[in-house]
Amino acid sequence: MRKLSCKVCGNNEFQVLNVNETLCKCGLRLTKLSDYRSEEPKIRTEHFYPDQKKQAEVISKISLLKRAIDKCLDEQDKETFKKLTSELRVCQHVLQKGVNDPLVHSKEGLKQKQDKM
Repeated sequence: MRKLSCKVCGNNEFQVLNVNETLCKCGLRLTKLSDYRSEEPKIRTEHFYPDQKKQAEVISKISLLKRAIDKCLDEQDKETFKKLTSELRVCQHVLQKGVNDPLVHSKEGLKQKQDKM
């Protein structure tokens, strides 16, 4: 269950005036749900958000790598192209297989994946 707090002062103790109206200690009358700020339970933030954050980081890294690869193709730099494409393959593997793959977390696992590709 979520805890509600005042959007203005952050207080979570209210005085009920009517059925749909509460009064905060700061004097604000809270009548709509948008007047409140909800705190999500710790379990949800600990378990769900880190994976989403890591996936977002991987997606942005893939985008940056693709731009760098395009630049290398324009400049015809083969060595950098090979290095960036192998790194891109690893990032795509991480995104497909999941962030929790044990081979992806260790540096040795990353080297193994790059060597295979």
